[in-house]
Amino acid sequence: MKILKYVLLLLLVVLVAGAIYVATRPDSFEVTRSKVMKAPAAVIFNNVSDFKNWEAWNPWMEKDTTIKASYPEQTAGIGGSYSWDGKDGKGSMKNIAMVANQSLEQELKFEDYDPNTVTWKLEEVEEGTKVTWTMKGEKLPFMFKAFAAFSGGMDKMVGPDYAKGLENLDKVIAENMKKNPPQATFRLGEITQGEIAGKQFVGFYQKTTTDVAMEEMTKLFTEFMPKAGMYGATHKLDYTPGSLYTKWDEETKEAEFYIGLLVHSTDKLPALEGLTIMDAPTGKIVKISKFGPYGVGDMEAHGKIAEFMGKHKLVPTGIVWELYENDPMEVKPADIQTDIYYAVKAAE
Repeated sequence: MKILKYVLLLLLVVLVAGAIYVATRPDSFEVTRSKVMKAPAAVIFNNVSDFKNWEAWNPWMEKDTTIKASYPEQTAGIGGSYSWDGKDGKGSMKNIAMVANQSLEQELKFEDYDPNTVTWKLEEVEEGTKVTWTMKGEKLPFMFKAFAAFSGGMDKMVGPDYAKGLENLDKVIAENMKKNPPQATFRLGEITQGEIAGKQFVGFYQKTTTDVAMEEMTKLFTEFMPKAGMYGATHKLDYTPGSLYTKWDEETKEAEFYIGLLVHSTDKLPALEGLTIMDAPTGKIVKISKFGPYGVGDMEAHGKIAEFMGKHKLVPTGIVWELYENDPMEVKPADIQTDIYYAVKAAE
């Protein structure tokens, strides 16, 4: 009996000591994991901000196959939510704040305990998008603290699940992008009016059709733009690479243009076989800046200029040119800048 008393006393001491140890652990916690994914931020954001997508990569559903998710009418956007019931209890999540394609804040609740905060942060990096997934709380319940304390802390207890979730998400995103490649996006600046004078255009003449494929246009620019650039560098010219269109007829499907350089001077330029040297258009112009990959958003940009000219009673004189304001190898695709100019005059 004495031995039993000692054993019980020892157990009591251990329990009390354990309870004291748990009670002294911090009430707050933060768990964070990050992963770089080769996908646009918009694609990742659209996935994690809609809870209907979570079953495909949720790490806890792999661990507990008894989990049953329930979805309300709204599962995406601010106010979107879902709930679940599994062997470890019930829980729910809700989107409470977001900045599209950049950040997302969610409220996570287990049973009747105080909610925790879950955040997502998306940062564009050279390799793709850095995704940072974080959970933090200020009032960790005693039982959760006990589990965490004897598991090495919340980071060791939850961190591996977060890492696994990001790994699963990366695979799901990659598979979805193979099936449905994301469409390139663009944005347009405001249209401005101005005057232009005192410039020359040097370029290699091209004749093609208005419905030429983007691949063919890319081949032409890949062949002739480096030649024009070499000419500019050899003669130490102050220039901006571009293309000048002298004909674009949708009825006859005929297109004529030059691939080359807008030279910012009127000094006489040295001749080069195959290169045409001409005075750039002078007088009134309208201009719009397009940001995005080459060939994406061009129709919308020209449409916006046409709408502007109609509103302001302007007509084109027949000359249109584009200037490529930055190096596509040095900026992100979304920041590639193409300035589109129309030479115009007042409508009669």
